[in-house]
Amino acid sequence: MLSLLTAVVLAAAPPPLVPVPAECAAPVPAVVVFRGTVLESVNTTTRFRIERILHGDAGGRSAGSIVDVRYGDETRFLEPGADYVVGAGSDASSGALYSAVAEPAPSFGGDAVVGLDDSTVDCPRLEDPVRTLHADGTRIDTGVLSPLSGSGRDLVLAVLWPLAGAFLVLLAVVAVKQAVAAIVSSARKPPRRAPAGR
Repeated sequence: MLSLLTAVVLAAAPPPLVPVPAECAAPVPAVVVFRGTVLESVNTTTRFRIERILHGDAGGRSAGSIVDVRYGDETRFLEPGADYVVGAGSDASSGALYSAVAEPAPSFGGDAVVGLDDSTVDCPRLEDPVRTLHADGTRIDTGVLSPLSGSGRDLVLAVLWPLAGAFLVLLAVVAVKQAVAAIVSSARKPPRRAPAGR
């Protein structure tokens, strides 16, 4: 079985190694697949330093070994200084490179919708070559809590500091209440008279 990385690189290389029937949707080929290091992410775009071209050519879209790739809101899953394998497509209108981190979610109901996939043709399942992977070819974790990984200490402190502050405020309120009660109680007591002389 091919690794995900090999499948993405092979899917990018024309002609496709797996014939795709006309009734089936074929993935859009990548114009370039490269191994690169993240320099920075700004808004929806990530800037890479290209370490090695695996397929295709960045063409006029790069400045030397520096290239920008659009990800939309998925830039948050890419770590500065980390190495990735990037399969990038070219936007038809702007010519800018784009890629994706997460796999596209299936439409509502997927195959369970009656009549959605009524076909006698067996379509091959091909990896989308316009994807970004870890340098070792594994998928990037795109879970809801994945941006918080490695932040255990900060998360614990974020919970404990407010609790400690609330506890101290509660102690202060109780201490003030006890002090006020003691003052009021001592003020209500009648003054003690000296015993009459015999």
